Amino acid sequence: MFASLLVILVPLLVGYAVPVLNASWMARVNQAVSYLVYFILFFMGMGLAAIDNLGPALMKMAGTTAGIFAAITAANVLGLWGLSKLFHDHGRQGERQPIAWASVFKDSGILIGTVAAGTLLGLVLPVNAHLFSEAALILLLLLIGMQLRAAGMSLRQLFLNRLGVFIALTVFASTLLAGALLAPWLGLPVRHAMGVVSGFGWYSLSGILVSDALGPLWGATSFFVDLFRELVALALIPTLMQRALPLAIGYAGATAMDFSLPVIQKSGGASAVPVAIVSGFMLSLATPVLMAILLA
Repeated sequence: MFASLLVILVPLLVGYAVPVLNASWMARVNQAVSYLVYFILFFMGMGLAAIDNLGPALMKMAGTTAGIFAAITAANVLGLWGLSKLFHDHGRQGERQPIAWASVFKDSGILIGTVAAGTLLGLVLPVNAHLFSEAALILLLLLIGMQLRAAGMSLRQLFLNRLGVFIALTVFASTLLAGALLAPWLGLPVRHAMGVVSGFGWYSLSGILVSDALGPLWGATSFFVDLFRELVALALIPTLMQRALPLAIGYAGATAMDFSLPVIQKSGGASAVPVAIVSGFMLSLATPVLMAILLA
């Protein structure tokens, strides 16, 4: 377990220790992260191709993905709705602007297409995908550490925003509870089941880490669960924000600090932004560490 944790933490902390002060260099880091994600997802697809009886396995994966997604959604909604009542939050009115769905589905389609392309190539050209994805993962974590450093969040800023902290803790607890309850149905040890569901929407990392620990089929399952979470969050945030801010921000998970932040700002106003950043940042920090511990 400690070896697995070190493989995650060392590059992450080394990256966090490197300040990237130049905006153009930070743009290159962000671009490199995107390329690495596609690279690793491609080799995850090649790993899927090596599975015996791939067709039935993929059919089973589809049912498993739907079940996990439904369970996580139910657990998060119940927990975050209760948190909204506790904080007497009746929602926020913000600017209602249309979401650029063409761009959203285009990006998601490219991600899914990358996995599919890797699978198709793997069927005709077997390659040891694990070796390539392992090296790319270490480099990816190093760059993610730089991105987290660039976010500029201090511990003081994190814990001063009580609502953001409570949202993150509620998402954390309800998601892990859902994973533990799903363990018998998934046929996994409880800690592995909790590891599979603990991506909190960070599909570009969760699929990679789960694939590395439990195999490409479980990695693909985790990837699609978190990808669907992000898509549903984008669709529901404007409506949920009118009723309960913790629910709108919390369901976005780790993406509340980046990909979902513009939608949160438009529908919840400027006051929702610090809450979203704190919640998303805490979940982003928790994901790689938690997965390393649970999946070891």
